Amino acid sequence: MKRLLGIILTSGLLVSGLWAEIDCPPDSAYHIDTRTMLPDGSPNPTYGQLIATGLCGCLGYTLGAVVDGNDVTFTIRMVDNEPIRGVELDIYHDNADLAYSGVSKGDKLENVTDEDGNPRTMTLLGNYLEDHLKVLAYSTSRARTAGDGTEDDLLQVTYTLADGATLPDEVTFYFGVAKLPGTSMDPDILNVVCGFPGVDNPVVVPTGTVATDDENFVPEKFALKQNYPNPFNPSTQISFDVPEGSEQVIVNIYNILGQNVNTLVNEVMSPGSYTLEWDATDILGNPVASGIYFYELHSETFIARKKMLLIR
Repeated sequence: MKRLLGIILTSGLLVSGLWAEIDCPPDSAYHIDTRTMLPDGSPNPTYGQLIATGLCGCLGYTLGAVVDGNDVTFTIRMVDNEPIRGVELDIYHDNADLAYSGVSKGDKLENVTDEDGNPRTMTLLGNYLEDHLKVLAYSTSRARTAGDGTEDDLLQVTYTLADGATLPDEVTFYFGVAKLPGTSMDPDILNVVCGFPGVDNPVVVPTGTVATDDENFVPEKFALKQNYPNPFNPSTQISFDVPEGSEQVIVNIYNILGQNVNTLVNEVMSPGSYTLEWDATDILGNPVASGIYFYELHSETFIARKKMLLIR
C-alpha cells in the first residue's frame, strides 16, 4: 500500500533551490598524512607523505538561498562515495552584514546508521569564532552516512541580515578546513574529502531571484530523495519532485531480485514536491519480508533508483 502524505508547494520568500551537480569520481582521495602516531601508539611511517585515504567525498553549495525576513539560509550538499563518520568545516564568507544564527541537519546527516544498519544519531554543532564558523558533526555510536555515492543536502546554515542592511545579490563562500572522515580504511578514520570550495576556488551563491509571498515554488527538474527513515519498520516515506510539464509519473518498489513488489504511483502529476508512504506491503497488501528493496521514479524523460532496508 501507499499513502500520499502531501504535495509540498513551498511559498514565502524563496530563492531558487537549484544546484550544480557535484563532480565527485568514486576513486581514492589523496592527502598529506599529518598523523604522527598510529592508533596502536607506534610512530607513523608515512607522516608528511601523500597517501591514498579512501573513496572520495565532495562538498558544494546549492545555487540559491531561503530568505525569511532577515534570516538567510544557505545549503551545503555532499556526495559520499563511502560512508562518512563525521564532518568538520571552517566556513568563511565575504559579507559583514550576515551574522551566523544557526545550523541544521540535511538528509545526509538525518539518515545515519551504524555499520549493522541500525538507526543512529549524529550530533551537529556550530560555533562562530573570530572570522569564521566552525561546524562539527560527530557521533559516539559509530553513526555513518549511507555512502551510496548520491548527492544530497548535508546541512543548512542560517545567517541574520543586520537591521537596515540590504540583502546582497550574491555571497562568496569557501572552507578553510574541510574534513570528511571516511570508513573504508577502518580502523583508521581518515579524511577523504577531495572536492570542496576552498580559498583558491570559492563558490559564489546568488541570492537575488526571489518569489513573492503569494507565489509557489515549482521544482525546475525531477528529483528523487532518499527515503526516511532508512532502515525502517513498519513504514517509510519517499519524497520526489515533479517539474512543470505533464508527464506520466511511476514510482515502483523492487526487491533484490528485480521483481516489482508494488507500484505507489502511476499517473500524470502536477508540478510540485510529493511525499509518499510505503507500509512494506506488496501490491495485494501482504507484508513483505525483511531485506533490501529499491524504489524507482520513472517518467518519459527521467529515471532514478535508490536503495532502502526493511528490518522486521
